[in-house]
This record gives sequence, C-alpha cells and structure tokens, in this order.
Amino acid sequence: MRTFIQSVIAVVAGFLLMWPLGYAYAALGWPTFHLWGLMHGTFVAAWPALSILAFLALGYLPLFRSIDDAALLMAGLVWGLLLATAFNIRHALGFEIAYGLFSATAVIVAALCTFAKHRLRLALLVISPLVFLNLDLLLAPPTLEQTIFDLKALLPPLAFSLAGYVLGSLARVVIKRPPRTA
Repeated sequence: MRTFIQSVIAVVAGFLLMWPLGYAYAALGWPTFHLWGLMHGTFVAAWPALSILAFLALGYLPLFRSIDDAALLMAGLVWGLLLATAFNIRHALGFEIAYGLFSATAVIVAALCTFAKHRLRLALLVISPLVFLNLDLLLAPPTLEQTIFDLKALLPPLAFSLAGYVLGSLARVVIKRPPRTA
C-alpha cells in the first residue's frame, strides 16, 4: 500500500514539478523544456522523468520504501533531461556537439555505474527522458515507418549509454568494488 501511495504522490509531484522546470529553462534560455515547449508536447518526456525523480526522492522519507542507488539514479535522470534537451535540437547544434554530449553521457554513466548496484537499470534510466521525447507514438498513432525511424534515432544514445555501462562495469572489476547500495 505504501508503494502505491508513493507512486500516486510521485505522479502528482512530477506533474507539479513541470512548472519549476519550465521556469528554470525559460530563465536560462534553454530549449525543449521551457514552458512553451512543455505545453506543446515535451511534457511526454518531462512528466515521467520528474515522476521517477520524485518517487526516488520520496524514498528518503522514513514513511516510504527506499530504492537502491536512489542518489545515482536521480543524478542520471537529471543528466537524461539535459541530454534530451540537446538531443531535441541536435540538428542545430551540429555533429560534433551532439556526439560530444553522447560521449559525456558514456562518461557519466560509467562514473555512476562504477558505484551503482544495479548498473543496467541506471544506464537505461539515463536515456529514458530521451526515449519518451523521441517516440512520437505517445502523441499520435504511429506508422510502421515512423516507428522504425524513431527507434533508429535512439540507437546512438543507447549505444553510448551501454558503452558507459560496460566501462563502469569494467572499472568496478578493476578496482574490485563489491556491489553495495550507494
């Protein structure tokens, strides 16, 4: 029952957190998750990511259940929102900057996975805002061609995130760190 209550609170909190996110992006002059962007479709990426973030944060309260690696997962989600912002305008940024951000994703995922108990979950959660943002099937019924195109566009971030997962796992083996909760 507590997990259900935690989930409901997290969904509502995720919805309410879109306003501060929109104001922060508008104040910084960043694209994608500013208020206008949220009202015109990017909420499909922001709301789930912020709800997961709220769920993880609620685990720090004694009333609710804590999740392993909560702080690392939260850091990964924040980077995922920033990556989704850049990925949404990757054509305007240029090839070098887009792949630089993907490389930064691999490094961040590797650093987080070095200390995480559930490394694959973390690697996939980092790119989840980008997946939600890129899959138009959440907004309209997709065609087969559009779905294939959407999935092909997700291959580079997935590849870099999984490369970070592998690097973090190798780093864990090298430093002989046993899997413990962060």
